[in-house]
Amino acid sequence: MTTFYFVRHGKTELNLSLRFQGGKIDSPLLPIGIEQAIQAGRYLCDTSFDAVAVSTQKRAMDTANYLLKENDYLDGLTVNYYDSLREIKFGKREGIEIDHTDEQTKNLRQRPDLYDPTAFGGETIDSLVKRSTETIEQISKKYPDGKVLIVAHGVLLITLINSLIGKEKSQWREGGPLANTSITILEKENDLQNYTLKTFNDVSYQSQNEEA
Repeated sequence: MTTFYFVRHGKTELNLSLRFQGGKIDSPLLPIGIEQAIQAGRYLCDTSFDAVAVSTQKRAMDTANYLLKENDYLDGLTVNYYDSLREIKFGKREGIEIDHTDEQTKNLRQRPDLYDPTAFGGETIDSLVKRSTETIEQISKKYPDGKVLIVAHGVLLITLINSLIGKEKSQWREGGPLANTSITILEKENDLQNYTLKTFNDVSYQSQNEEA
């Protein structure tokens, strides 16, 4: 059985300003985002990971670094970086303020099966889930009895997780958005197609200090 620990990156400047932060843009972690990552690391400090897979975007890489610095089992641990774990691409909307009344923004959040990013050159939900699922499947085959840390992004993780546990496409955003540095744990039995959800969007370890 492979056990996956999915962690969203820490809070960033663009998160705070409520702007689209997709696969073609980055923003520094806020002090609270760094602290969230450190707290997540302390929470998982006694978990011995067999592998770590991280998005190639800086906010995810920085989060992984702060998290892993707290871990007690780093000797010999290899961290691999994947373009396939980058956030969904928002095309011309990257970096602009989110308009919650926009039809496609509503679809992205509530009905991903209806989401059509053609007008602004964005990435489809199907593309996002396909590339991320292929990576997770490859890792599960390589570590059939391992514990694997995945550090990536909000839209990617919630759609990926819901897809892996067998939800319909219309429900792929259910339970989202995931909190920054939240931990979701899935288990994959070697002979089963779907994954089992063990822990979802866990931020129980976080202090209540939300100052940016």
